[in-house]
Amino acid sequence: MATNKRRKLNVTESSPTMSAFALRKKLLNQQQAAPTPTTKDKSNVDLTIPSAPDVVKTTKTRSSKKAKGPNIQAAPTDENAPSAKFKSSLLDNQPESEDALPDTSRALAGSPSPSIVEDDETPVMLNKALPLQLSNFQPSKSNYRTRKDGMTILKLSDGERIVILGNYGIRVTSSEITINGAILRNSSKVHWVYAPHCHALPVIRCSDAANIELHPHPDSADLRALGRLSPQFRKLWNDSNPSKGDKTIQSNPTFQILYTSADGPKRTMLQDLVSPPEWNREVAKFVNTSNSKPCSVMITGPKSSGKSTFGKILANRLATEKSSGSKQHTYRGVAVLDIDPGQPEYCVAGQIALVFLTEPVFGPSFCRPLPSLEFEIIRSHALASISPASDPELYLEAAMDLMTHYRNALGRYPLIINTPGWIQGTGLDLLTSLITNLRPTEVVYMSESGPAEAVEALQESCKVTRFSTLPSQSSQLTSRTAAQLRSMQTMSYFHAKPREASNDRVQFERNPRPLTAIPPWLVSYRGPNRGIFGIMCYDYQAPLDLLADAINGTILAVVGVESLKALRYSEERIKLCNDATANMMDIDDANDESQNTAILSFQDLAGKKITETPEGIPFIDTTDGTTLDPRYSHSLGLVLVRGIDVENGLLQLLTPLTGETIEEVTSKGGEIVLVSGKFDAPSWAYTEELYYQSHGEVDEGADLDEAQEGTSEGSDDENDNYAVRADATTVPWVEILHGNQKRGAGSKVWRVRRDLGRAGNGTN
Repeated sequence: MATNKRRKLNVTESSPTMSAFALRKKLLNQQQAAPTPTTKDKSNVDLTIPSAPDVVKTTKTRSSKKAKGPNIQAAPTDENAPSAKFKSSLLDNQPESEDALPDTSRALAGSPSPSIVEDDETPVMLNKALPLQLSNFQPSKSNYRTRKDGMTILKLSDGERIVILGNYGIRVTSSEITINGAILRNSSKVHWVYAPHCHALPVIRCSDAANIELHPHPDSADLRALGRLSPQFRKLWNDSNPSKGDKTIQSNPTFQILYTSADGPKRTMLQDLVSPPEWNREVAKFVNTSNSKPCSVMITGPKSSGKSTFGKILANRLATEKSSGSKQHTYRGVAVLDIDPGQPEYCVAGQIALVFLTEPVFGPSFCRPLPSLEFEIIRSHALASISPASDPELYLEAAMDLMTHYRNALGRYPLIINTPGWIQGTGLDLLTSLITNLRPTEVVYMSESGPAEAVEALQESCKVTRFSTLPSQSSQLTSRTAAQLRSMQTMSYFHAKPREASNDRVQFERNPRPLTAIPPWLVSYRGPNRGIFGIMCYDYQAPLDLLADAINGTILAVVGVESLKALRYSEERIKLCNDATANMMDIDDANDESQNTAILSFQDLAGKKITETPEGIPFIDTTDGTTLDPRYSHSLGLVLVRGIDVENGLLQLLTPLTGETIEEVTSKGGEIVLVSGKFDAPSWAYTEELYYQSHGEVDEGADLDEAQEGTSEGSDDENDNYAVRADATTVPWVEILHGNQKRGAGSKVWRVRRDLGRAGNGTN
């Protein structure tokens, strides 16, 4: 009977091919074990030489039952260690010693392991991969030294690389190194690096022998103290508690050199930052082009394709590239147009900004919530939303205004434009409009797999612009979702406090106390001398009797209104105001009189455009969809409404802004407007006090890992599974669910799906 099934043929002759297990065993046998012995100089107390651990070491097998006593030791010390059965199969016919298995190659350790069939033909699946080798630096007495002040001095050889977890400062004392695309040369400058394991860890590389210094981070404790206020900030750094006999422990608590992925904290996925060769070639081409004339590069692509990573690598390289004909290296600077309101790199979510970088930046956005010595915000605009879908017209206007300021003030510097990952429907239309209006010299699409309609539309809009595609970033596992990273960035912003700049230090510090312990600003909203001109609502206008409840406990944008034109007032009224201003300029004390005229103009508008709520809050009517014109206004930052004192007519606001920032606007005749929109709800602020009180009582081992299971991005119940042992009956906007308790139907926020211009909406 004929059949299409394939049958297994018994071949008596030996096959030239080799099974996966035999090939692996052959490769392991061919490698020579060369472990670096641990040596210590007892005569010098400053000298500490950790040993680079082997990838796999022989240990006792784990018991099949769960250990009840504290004296039972587990075989693998990390989740990434191989199973006992797999190690026993690898160690078959091998000498029983600690160095039986040498360090495997990176390709071998990173490749997926096939199933193993033993003599009894029982398949054994490999569930846990071997640890990856991260650093090939081999510490010894001659190339590794630590000082009493915590500084670590390293001598790197040609081709060596180091991956470090934690917060540290790096200074090159001879030759040069590369890190995150930046080229750091011999200088007295200390660059501060933030390397949490929720992002890919930066790699220090050197093509020639170099000497570097690793400094302890002076502000590491402030950043890590935020873990007492939110579980999202916990277990991000080198917070593991290894045994006393672990020789890989670093003497400095702010950072740790990782030789393999098993050296980091348990239950974490460690990965180094990898830049594909195609990226490196494109970066080199942009650098060569910018040496002759300033270039502007727009980075586009779908979500999680590596747009921000490629943009940071390119920005760091351009900022540290040595100018041609210059004997001494000076940072020449690079401009960045950060127009991704959902995942911005240099400003808070809900805003877009024009940023000028004078030095390379190392670290995620939540580690640098305010401008510092490395970058300056030239101008920013508030969209009051994490997506340009709320108001595409306002988004395009704001982007055009930022581009105009770039051409007027920073036109001699190269420009990098970071765009959102919205590439379908209206998002694709926005990208094509940006290309047409901004006219970049280069457009890069961070994907080689389409979608085809997006690539074709972008290519068609690039009539005088060069268009190219790059491969997406390799898939990376992260312990934080995009929504959680946004809330971490916002939380870090409100806990930041500006301070006077000092050498090699950041320009802000963090308050480790809950926001309830920070005295708020008391801003009057009633009377002729009120502190704000009014409150506007973008995308949705709340009724007057519900405005106070709608903004209480939410985040508002602080916008400086430079001119009456920002409110898009009628042309006749603006002309009358301008004529009055021109007449007053002919009188003595022109400056004072012109300022009084501007104030009268705003007061005249207040009587026509502003209404008051039952609490007396000035509300700017936006029923016709009016938004502030970006040409005559700019964003100053964000405020969190802690409370509303109706009796005294005061708003209690929390903000890292300084009084000088507000005075700079009002002294020129401008006004302050607060804008409400679709910012993420600051749920982290409501629970800070509870977490702070219960710190030490919470089981931190199961807070974030268990809470993220089954949680989608942007979910309203991201923090529901976090354990809080405190009385929350007096805390507003907080609900604690006990055990398997669930919320009732309809308790979540309804998300309205709108017609965003996509095809197939039921129309012919």
